[in-house]
Amino acid sequence: MFFHYNLHYGKSVFYHPVIEKIVSCFSNAFLVGGFVRDRLLNIFKEKVDLDIITFDDLEKVRGCILERLKVSSFSFEKEKTVITFVGKDFRLDVSNVKDSLEEDLLNRDFTINAIAVSLNDFSLVDPAKGLEDLRKKLIRPISKESIQRDPVRIVRGVRFKHLLGFDYHHTFIEYSRIFSKSIEKSPIERVKDEIVKISKPDLFSKALKDFYKLGVFVPIFKELEDLEKIPKSPPHDHNLLEHTFLTVEHLENFCLKEKEFILLEFSKEIGSKELFKDFSDSDCLKLIALYHDVGKPITVKERNGRLTFYNHDKVGAEIAKGALLRLKFGKKASSLAYNVVRHHLRPFFLYKLYKTKELSEKAIYRFFDSTVGFSFHVLLHSVADLMATSEEKRKESEEFIQFIHYILKFYKERFENLKPLLSGKEIMEIKGFESPNECIGKIKKKLFELQALGKIKTIDEAIKFVKGYTCENTSKS
Repeated sequence: MFFHYNLHYGKSVFYHPVIEKIVSCFSNAFLVGGFVRDRLLNIFKEKVDLDIITFDDLEKVRGCILERLKVSSFSFEKEKTVITFVGKDFRLDVSNVKDSLEEDLLNRDFTINAIAVSLNDFSLVDPAKGLEDLRKKLIRPISKESIQRDPVRIVRGVRFKHLLGFDYHHTFIEYSRIFSKSIEKSPIERVKDEIVKISKPDLFSKALKDFYKLGVFVPIFKELEDLEKIPKSPPHDHNLLEHTFLTVEHLENFCLKEKEFILLEFSKEIGSKELFKDFSDSDCLKLIALYHDVGKPITVKERNGRLTFYNHDKVGAEIAKGALLRLKFGKKASSLAYNVVRHHLRPFFLYKLYKTKELSEKAIYRFFDSTVGFSFHVLLHSVADLMATSEEKRKESEEFIQFIHYILKFYKERFENLKPLLSGKEIMEIKGFESPNECIGKIKKKLFELQALGKIKTIDEAIKFVKGYTCENTSKS
């Protein structure tokens, strides 16, 4: 055994006001898990997860903690009963030691998470030599069975590696590759939770490369299995998988960090929508970047010695939507994925016209009109997509951002605060319709466009237009 009962770091290292309030509720208990690991690494967080295992009676402990903390509690089963207390800046899980303290610790995922601290004298209990691995900065599984029992630990190991700046112990790489495909049988909700945690601190692009090396990339993102089969083709410098990884990397490390430079005052629209707890639209954009070209392997054809991917945006939008639903990211995230992937090529069409000075106000208007609610997401993504295409295109990104500023000027001046001159009810009265119908919607849409383009400026002009508009023959109207 490798117990280090006499190794003391002192109470101050593990001090937390919550622990201070409840420590007397226990007679024989231990702090374990991430809080212990972080404090040994001198990492302090505003919101903490506290995990305590005890030999004491759980119900007595529950009553004491409720009295001290004045918060509610709930219980759940996870191999054993866990009582959870949630406060403003903490979550506290309390459970019984299952068989023995040593066995409890050796059933955990990694050595660095298997260190316990006695609440009696704050000595360390370290049966897996986790302290040594903390000093060496290694992610080492407790055992081969640790990964075999729970392959989601592969994803957690990747997260810890990049979050802490550690390296993998060779056994982590070995066991991960052996059991990578088994992650398909794991609850997808747990995999999703890990992806969310990886997305938050801007680790997603690094994690993806490790997922690929460790063999869990395709089992998790199964819709992307054929990406690497698409070779590089003009104007791309990379095969499709490499291009995809680069798009995520540029989005995460440049576009989201420089969104105020790219989108000006409209940057506030990115990251403002919480799709679900701890997952915003900016986090979702990283997943969307991962899936933006998922339609290419299905639509690829060779014509005159070149690869084409006609309709890959349309096909890919459906696949991306389904993928995010499968991964349990919900309807809001899947809808955003569908819309961004469906329209991700449009900025490039507009940019081509911009460079040849052929870009019309009508084309700009129709882009913003058809992407209401996600226009800025599409534009931000397009910068990452362009930068990931080739070195030549990456150098062109400054001009591309100037183009974005150009169309944003139109949006601000002609689109953002535009109010319809006539309501649907007024249009009904002018046309003599007795009830709402499809024609009214068409008239409203066309009238709004003509207002934005400055072709109709007054109510009289709007009334004249409505009177002359015939839904059955819109071209002559």
